[in-house]
Amino acid sequence: MRNAINLSTRLSTRQHRQGRSVNSARWTAALVTCLLATALLLLPSETRADTQAQPVAQAFEDASRHWDVPLQVLMAVGYVESHWEQRAGSPSLDNGYGIMHLVDGPGGALERAVFMTGLGADAIRHDARANIEAGAAILSDISLKLKNKTDNKPGQNNNLGDWFRAVAEYSGSHDPMVRDGYAHQVLQVIREGKQAQLQSGEVVILAPVAVGDLPPVQVRPASEDYGPAIWVPANPNNYTVGRPYGPLDYIIVHDTEGSYSSAISWFQNPSSNISAHYVIRSSDGEITQMVREADTAYQAGNWDYNVRAVGIEHEGYENQQGWYTEVMYQSSSALARNIADKYGLKKDRAHIIGHYQVPNQSHTDPGPYWDWDHYMALVRRDGERSALVDNTDWGFAPVPSQIDPAHYWWTYGNGYGNSTTYTTTSVSNPGSSVNSAAWSATLPTTGYYDLYAFIPWVDNNTADTSSAHYDVHASDGVQQVVVSQKAITDVGNGSWAHIGKFLFDGGQSASVSLSDYTGETGRNVWFDAVMWIPTTGSPPNPSATPYPTSTPVPQPTWTPGPCGIRFTDLPDTNWAYPYVTDLFCRGVISGYADGTFRPGTESTRGQFTKMITLGFGWPPYSPFYPTFSDVPLDSPYFQYVETAHLYGVINGYADGTFRPGESVTRGQAAKILVLAHEWPPVYPPAPTFWDIHGDNWAFGYVEAAVSRGIIAGYADGSFRPGLPITRAQLSKMLSLALQQWPMPGKSLPATASTSIVPRTSTAIVTVAKKTPLPTVVHK
Repeated sequence: MRNAINLSTRLSTRQHRQGRSVNSARWTAALVTCLLATALLLLPSETRADTQAQPVAQAFEDASRHWDVPLQVLMAVGYVESHWEQRAGSPSLDNGYGIMHLVDGPGGALERAVFMTGLGADAIRHDARANIEAGAAILSDISLKLKNKTDNKPGQNNNLGDWFRAVAEYSGSHDPMVRDGYAHQVLQVIREGKQAQLQSGEVVILAPVAVGDLPPVQVRPASEDYGPAIWVPANPNNYTVGRPYGPLDYIIVHDTEGSYSSAISWFQNPSSNISAHYVIRSSDGEITQMVREADTAYQAGNWDYNVRAVGIEHEGYENQQGWYTEVMYQSSSALARNIADKYGLKKDRAHIIGHYQVPNQSHTDPGPYWDWDHYMALVRRDGERSALVDNTDWGFAPVPSQIDPAHYWWTYGNGYGNSTTYTTTSVSNPGSSVNSAAWSATLPTTGYYDLYAFIPWVDNNTADTSSAHYDVHASDGVQQVVVSQKAITDVGNGSWAHIGKFLFDGGQSASVSLSDYTGETGRNVWFDAVMWIPTTGSPPNPSATPYPTSTPVPQPTWTPGPCGIRFTDLPDTNWAYPYVTDLFCRGVISGYADGTFRPGTESTRGQFTKMITLGFGWPPYSPFYPTFSDVPLDSPYFQYVETAHLYGVINGYADGTFRPGESVTRGQAAKILVLAHEWPPVYPPAPTFWDIHGDNWAFGYVEAAVSRGIIAGYADGSFRPGLPITRAQLSKMLSLALQQWPMPGKSLPATASTSIVPRTSTAIVTVAKKTPLPTVVHK
């Protein structure tokens, strides 16, 4: 029975891919699903019990057989995406669901999986078995399409490494470096093997297996802000250049609520309106920078915090254990320390905060499994401290020395190391000061030290001071620093307040003192431990901060960007840069021989036909006789024009010409992109633009393109359909179109019987196409 089910599933899938109708494919897949359920009921009771005991592991095995996807590949993708947790239907940051992270949305992976398997969308979202089945279907379909492109036969890629490209495509990223990085990560999981105990109690094991040779890791641009990081820019829609005001006050810790690669892809999606400065991978601590530190990322759900913070995303889910690894803590803490030291941020919990601490937003990340104490100890480098003086050590000198209420001292627990802590009541007049204390230590060497004071968390029905005055006796004189002890205790537990970085002389007594004078009346002033940790470099000069009070003018650079892109006339500050970069990385454009891109030049019909054919990945078609009189066999556009004509996206003019050297208009570009995607024309009752109405031949195509978010008009409300489109404008439209599934766009009609052979062959080419559309004369 199982063999019959497997055969039926594979047969129905391949029939669907060869052009069978949607209803037939869905009916067949639904029948297969019913047969599968029946088969499981007919299994011996012992087998059913094993399946129930190991539902996720068994689902991987079944889906692997049903869809001809190697078990190791399927499991490794699931581990990278979710650590094999279904999460009860909770979506990821980019609306991905379940173990296999199937993104829900128009043309997304979930919709595609429903179409292929006949399973319900709700089942795929909530049921682990359905989700794994759906993910396997997607991988199988990608693999088969890649084999068809390379003339390989199904079943030839027995080497697990041969699945590299299919896995890269599964990532959903449009950035080649991100795709390849994802595939390398998945194949590395197969090499290393993984084991996880799920929240259900099931233990899932992926044994290590050799995967063979893989493509080399691409050389990726390094971050200019932080050397160990990779530079992968977010889409410009998702951040603001510069910081409207300052100073920089916070580092915000997030989790991605998804995988590393899905977060990067989401920040590159122009419609997400979300970004962060950095993203960190769980498995090895790899860091990708996506927004420059001098720019404002859309991360916090609070504009004031966006402007004054650097955001660090950590791969994982806040309510799922196992994502926050030691290597991630080490990598992130080193990054946070670098940022804090560079800009003079305080390295404490009042300034390195979780997303949940940002006012007026609903997020709760990084969640209960984030170890704040360990993380902050790594940021501070507690293991390298030179001195620590507690309030019971000889280096602590209170005034008055008698610790009792009669001398305005009160004692509580919850001090540093769970020892006793002291407090007194603040006064608003310095002449009323009674209580004070000093901490003194001899430091081993002369140099800069980070100075910290431990502030306990005690609920004694009294508010804590927001202006404790610490006098630091440094080598260059006494410096007074005002510290909000309340900001530390507001976090909800005892923690170290960062007083600052100071120069101290080695071999001599270094001291810091605190009194009850704060300018407030009746507040707690806490006296506990103080520690010195050696650090490098002098404190940053406030006048050198890169965060001015007005938006800076971005400085253009022509340095190599993603995939080595470097056009001498297209700096990375140009609005079209991300769209041109996207097409360049896809291999759709290459620029001119002199190293220019010429973004303001009008795009020709021949150039656009080549771009759209390459972008949608249509196999090249070369008939023996040209369709258009002005695109002969030796034309550089011949193959691209013939391919686009075969797929029904161009018709030419009434006189039999195509005119490849003429400029393509904005209306023509909209129509070709809509036809390429097979989107139906849209005819709203009220036109979007005042200059194109229902009587215009391009109206339905323009409105369809608007509804899909790939075009926009001008500030005066016009679209100007007859205006020639520039190379920059066309790059934006095509890039946005290619970021929408299904991909590749158009397929040959199911009724077509097409035999395509090289022009060097002596065979006769026969092409039976659908009834041609009426010739449209573009004026």
